[in-house]
Amino acid sequence: MLQRILAVVVRSATAAVALTVALVAQTPLKLQTVASGLVRPTFMASPPGDAQRLFVAEQPGRIRIVKNGALLPTPFLDLAAMGVVSFGGELGLLGFAFHPSFASNGQVFVSHSGFPFPTAIVRRFTVSATNPDVADPASGFVVLSQPMLYGNHNGGMVAFGPDGYLYIGLGDGGSTAPSWPDDPLNHAQRGDSLLGKLLRLDVDNPQPPLPYGIPASNPFAGPGLPRDEIWALGLRNPWRFGFDRATGDLWLADVGGMREEVDFVAAGDVGGRNFGWSCMAGTYCNATSVCACYAPSLTPPFHEYTIATSSRAIIGGYVYRGAAIPDLVGSYFFADFNSRQLWSLRRVQGGVAQLQSRTAELVAPAPATLAGVLSFGEDAAGELHLGDMAGNVYRIVPDGPLVAGVSPFGLGTPGCSGVHALFAPTTPRLGTTAFGLRATAGAPGGLGAMAFAAAADAVGTDVGLGCRVHLSLLSPLLLLQSMVADAQGIGGVAFAIPAAPALVGYTLHAQALWLWSPAACAAVSGGFSSSNGVTIVLQP
Repeated sequence: MLQRILAVVVRSATAAVALTVALVAQTPLKLQTVASGLVRPTFMASPPGDAQRLFVAEQPGRIRIVKNGALLPTPFLDLAAMGVVSFGGELGLLGFAFHPSFASNGQVFVSHSGFPFPTAIVRRFTVSATNPDVADPASGFVVLSQPMLYGNHNGGMVAFGPDGYLYIGLGDGGSTAPSWPDDPLNHAQRGDSLLGKLLRLDVDNPQPPLPYGIPASNPFAGPGLPRDEIWALGLRNPWRFGFDRATGDLWLADVGGMREEVDFVAAGDVGGRNFGWSCMAGTYCNATSVCACYAPSLTPPFHEYTIATSSRAIIGGYVYRGAAIPDLVGSYFFADFNSRQLWSLRRVQGGVAQLQSRTAELVAPAPATLAGVLSFGEDAAGELHLGDMAGNVYRIVPDGPLVAGVSPFGLGTPGCSGVHALFAPTTPRLGTTAFGLRATAGAPGGLGAMAFAAAADAVGTDVGLGCRVHLSLLSPLLLLQSMVADAQGIGGVAFAIPAAPALVGYTLHAQALWLWSPAACAAVSGGFSSSNGVTIVLQP
């Protein structure tokens, strides 16, 4: 139909060609250097809404700032100069998190190894009243101090969840030969220990004598064990976890003994899950007596792997929610420190889809070589970064020029599989035999439609079907073409663009709609969700 419409524009007699489902290979990726000359960058993040700065933790104890592309010489915070950080091996500055109200209260929470050796410590600092690029060292306040056993399996990730509470990952305290890699004192399963746990604290409402509060909704809050701070247990070394900024889902990567695992907890879960360590490492029965392997009370990993020929350590990342790589929105990125491999995958109906190696793509720009990845991070726009042992921080970007003639607009409304992204992987050039549009996050096998119009509605109109439409309903051209999502929830259409010079500059607007039934989504009784809109300007 679109080809016929384009033909009318140039008064061509070209026969119409029906739109067909078109699946195009994923956008190729590369690494772009953001900063170099750092010392073991263990974490990176931007304050909410801060498009100018990326904060980077260095394991010896400093937090640096990359501001407008330049690494500032003065650290934001220097725990080493304060003499409070224990550094070496797996010890040091391990993570930080900005308070959701950082713009108004200036609070940042820092996770580090300290004294007496070894102790896991979380401190709160406040930004200097005179310089927003420096924290006030005198403002340091210890929120949590937890003795560890050895210098390994520290965990160290801290992050605020969508509920506003601070989540803290603590490893099982470590071990040495001959006990390694087990948890010799069973901390991960013991209710009287905070080790091997994911904690959930209310840092805004302390309950003296505690320097923090216990959320009433914590799964074990109340008399008796397990301890009130615990939100999940059975973890070995939860080095990195993250919340999907679009859905609120938790993705947690636990460094294993026999298996490396990714654990998944859906947004709104009440907590209290037991991920099985140390009786189980992923789905591998570790044959200890601390709990029964494969018990119904244990939560298996969403994804796991092992590497038989080398040591391994999973580095968890994030679900991509940026704008630079539309077809990878909703993909989870992670890496392995020892084998130096990188992957992405999607979660579709509780299973793994599109598991893809990114190792060959994500190489350091010459002459650098990507060393062991230490951490992923997100900037304020949701673009993904990673830091490596060589002291470099990179951004994951498309490998190629931006698509000309394609501009997204509007937001649409998310569906039951998350936020939809509509995009064109290629430039809409004259003479293209199959210019394609792709829409993500549909129900696998589900029915959808691609809508086209001559006029756009950037604000959007709620048409009463559960979705916001960004195409003008008064447009002189308004048509729909059906599409079906594949097993990964991606659907699309393709059409030919006549090789007619008069078409250069012709503008068309598109939006994807997905239909949800109770069978595909228990959250709705039936209705639509929508993607962002896309403006297509034909190129010569």
